[in-house]
Amino acid sequence: MLKKIKIKKSIFSKLVLSYVAFSAMILFSFIACMIVAAVFLSSGDDSNMPPNAFVDEEGNIITMDQIVRLGGWVEELDEDFQVINVYGEQQKEKQGYTMDELASLMNVSAIEENPYIGVLQYVEKRHTYFLCIYERELVQIRLSVILGNGTTGGEGTYRVVIAVLIILFVCNCMILSRYLSKKIKTPLKELVKGMEQVKAGKLGVNLNFDAESEFVEIRDTFNLMIEKLEESRREKEEMERKKEQLLLELSHDIKTPLATIKGYANAMESNLVPEEKKAAYYQTIDKKADRVCDLAENMFYMLKMENTDYHLQLNQVDICELARQICVEFYEDIDAAGLSMEIDIPEKPCFVWADEKALGRVIGNLLSNAGKYNHTGSQVGISLSVLEKQIELRVWDDGELIPEELQETIFDAFVRGDKARKTDGGTGLGLAISRAIMEKHCGSINYEEQKGKNCFVVKMRICGKIK
Repeated sequence: MLKKIKIKKSIFSKLVLSYVAFSAMILFSFIACMIVAAVFLSSGDDSNMPPNAFVDEEGNIITMDQIVRLGGWVEELDEDFQVINVYGEQQKEKQGYTMDELASLMNVSAIEENPYIGVLQYVEKRHTYFLCIYERELVQIRLSVILGNGTTGGEGTYRVVIAVLIILFVCNCMILSRYLSKKIKTPLKELVKGMEQVKAGKLGVNLNFDAESEFVEIRDTFNLMIEKLEESRREKEEMERKKEQLLLELSHDIKTPLATIKGYANAMESNLVPEEKKAAYYQTIDKKADRVCDLAENMFYMLKMENTDYHLQLNQVDICELARQICVEFYEDIDAAGLSMEIDIPEKPCFVWADEKALGRVIGNLLSNAGKYNHTGSQVGISLSVLEKQIELRVWDDGELIPEELQETIFDAFVRGDKARKTDGGTGLGLAISRAIMEKHCGSINYEEQKGKNCFVVKMRICGKIK
């Protein structure tokens, strides 16, 4: 069974519908008041009958009472407008009428020209006209009475009708205002309430109210903004945590070689070291000093990469040629470690937008780690594949696989593949720096286990060839 989807209407459509409903309510109120007033005024008495209703379909005079009260009489005319019968007391002698005379008689605005006003009605069954003639002044007085300005039964009705209309108008306004307040003011209150909570520092604010499409869009945008703020706050806290961890790890890694340097220097200063061992002591001090320098340099480079204001010097770089140069630099170290090096790099150039020194550092870190931590294998390899829109650089070794518990954190600072924190290992910043560099290049670096081998995969977008 398909779930019924509720489509939200816009606030504009609500306003239009409200205007139409309000107009309909006012019109209905006016019509109802007029009907009630008409019924009340007539009250079954033909004295309140309008002046133009005086003859029925058969040609019979309905009543002469009202006609007489208005100082009038009825004349029956043939088709040539000649008088053939007179009902009531004729006030002026007239045997027939022309079209101009009838038009003047029935002209309501011609007060000074004619003291009488006429109403002409044709009776089809008798093929005659009935002309009812009234005194114009008495008709005006009677109309005033019907409207409630006289002294008879209609007195005050006009004022009552106006008062009722005003009351109904006010009620309609209140009903419409209440409706629009619910549709507009309620979601606005919820939005203001949410903003006040955010201003007060409350976390996890989420608006959840039902409203029209415009307010739903504002609500969802507000919730998305809060979600982004929360995400930014969490990232900031995580960054601060990592910086603290970096400082703790750095102090731990620097403390040991500095202690060794200080101890050896004090021993030699006190002449406690035999002459034949002094050379070894100097070598140890030099090695430990180099390690402290490497730690400081890598830490500085790591902080520089994490700084959002730092930008790489990007140029078009032939990554194939760069990878071959790095391989030449590390070939001797890998060969000295008793490992063979397998290289599969295309001869055809492939260009990428990159900072040559930074990208070279990434490749160098991967080759250095492959040679340093491959204690059980015999091979280190590098390959480069050119795909449709990106390159894929792989550096692998056949040594002991990185444990699963370290695979997710291998790119964090101060994590080394030997797991134990040994002072003769690397700085633990190489892979972290490599990932930071690749992120600056809008690329990626990941670890994969490929056919029983450790494999680090670097991906970057190509930028075409230089002609």
